Amino acid sequence: MTLVLLGSWLMLAAGGLFAGGILVVAVERTSLWRRMPVDQYAVDFRRSLARVDPMLPILGALTCVGALLYALNSVGRPATLTWVAVVLLGVIIVSSLVVAEPINARFRRRAEGDTPEGAARLRVVWRRFHYGRTILGLAAFGCIVGAVAQ
Repeated sequence: MTLVLLGSWLMLAAGGLFAGGILVVAVERTSLWRRMPVDQYAVDFRRSLARVDPMLPILGALTCVGALLYALNSVGRPATLTWVAVVLLGVIIVSSLVVAEPINARFRRRAEGDTPEGAARLRVVWRRFHYGRTILGLAAFGCIVGAVAQ
């Protein structure tokens, strides 16, 4: 198996799961969280983090590894599209560490049912950030698919 083929499989498989995962959170969870009372939201958000938070960063990192393998071993438009995807994924990862992770930690460090101060505001900030992250993730996956389809 060549590095281009390995990279394409890795970035397509992990990238599809990553993009799908963040899209499901954006479409399904955030609409529910927006309508929940803050106390109920704090419990549900914390439980969702326990399941989703370990998985999505790993899938994003695997997507980056596959995209780097592919970009470094291909040329032309496929390489360019893949580099764009790598940059978009990098923006997602860094901004998630700066914006989302501090919010996640405020909920994760609390006991079940305990609501952090300013939870209503944190919910809005996290939701808006996640919508932006979702757009970038879908754009990155579109670039990956476009690169492989060339």
